[in-house]
Amino acid sequence: MCMNQRRFCECGQNSVFLSFRDNILPPEILLHLYCPHCRPPATGDKANMLEDCGWALEYDLERAQAYFERRGHLKRATPEYLFDEGYLSWQGLAPGDHEVNAGLHRRLAPLIEQDLNLYLKSLKAEWTAHVAGLKAAGWRKAQAT
Repeated sequence: MCMNQRRFCECGQNSVFLSFRDNILPPEILLHLYCPHCRPPATGDKANMLEDCGWALEYDLERAQAYFERRGHLKRATPEYLFDEGYLSWQGLAPGDHEVNAGLHRRLAPLIEQDLNLYLKSLKAEWTAHVAGLKAAGWRKAQAT
């Protein structure tokens, strides 16, 4: 089971839904979330940050490692590992996927009673096109699909 949480970026203009795989890490492991508008300039040591298409996530890696060790988890906590393995990353493939998915289902819902097969085909085609767009844009999690 995974916990999900909505979180606003540092400037408060944008929000994302985050997923926490197996509820191993608490939300406080994510120290800062930056959207493309509030992301700090690329200066200094960013070993605790992961960037994804203009967004940046800053993690408390020491604390994450402590949580892993308490559970006997042998992997080293790095921003890439936390994000790519889903321990603290986007819910979906990119910020906004939650809303895109909900909107897609709402828009296509009338087809369910009219033609379920058409609904399923449309849903699959539109989601596939969405994922292709995310891949083309360079979103990290989309590259793995």
